[in-house]
Amino acid sequence: MKTLLSCTLLLCLLLAQQGMGQTRTEETRKTVNPSTGDTAVTESVIISRTEDITPRTGVIVVNPLKFFLFYNLTYFHRLSPNIALGGGFQIPTLSDVHGWGVNAEVRIHPSARSPRGFYIAPNVSYNQLSSSEGKTDPFSIGVLLGWQWFPGDEFAIGLGIGVDYYTGELIEDDGNFKRYSGAVPALRFDIGYSW
Repeated sequence: MKTLLSCTLLLCLLLAQQGMGQTRTEETRKTVNPSTGDTAVTESVIISRTEDITPRTGVIVVNPLKFFLFYNLTYFHRLSPNIALGGGFQIPTLSDVHGWGVNAEVRIHPSARSPRGFYIAPNVSYNQLSSSEGKTDPFSIGVLLGWQWFPGDEFAIGLGIGVDYYTGELIEDDGNFKRYSGAVPALRFDIGYSW
């Protein structure tokens, strides 16, 4: 788990560097005073910083890491410079599991550059799942720390790490049921389209 966390943080830092670039330019100018013949040399260093400030109001993403369990699609809409609201759905990818799920998330951007940059995201989700062994309806509430950036005109990438607390009950085919609850780590890698 530590290796996965380290690799995720390193990838976030590398990709975040691509979002903002700096250019260093050195200039040397020589001028000759025509009356005295003296030569003056002026050296200067110019450092400029560039940043993508394209206004974006919507982002639609998938989390390919989740494809092992669920096909998923989430839409985020910018409500203000600090807030983006998102909602999505998912269906199981496993052949013997049937059902559906929904999720909602509020992304709070302290930098007031929503939907770009660092965010804190409280979230909730609900699923109804069934298989030959029984059925369950897990509910989760969690929080995520993440980073969203746009390396292309309409291409979006996001990374996040956090924790989700799940609760629910498993109802087996023989009528027995078991309650469960607990916290699990959450890792998100989003790719998508923005406008």
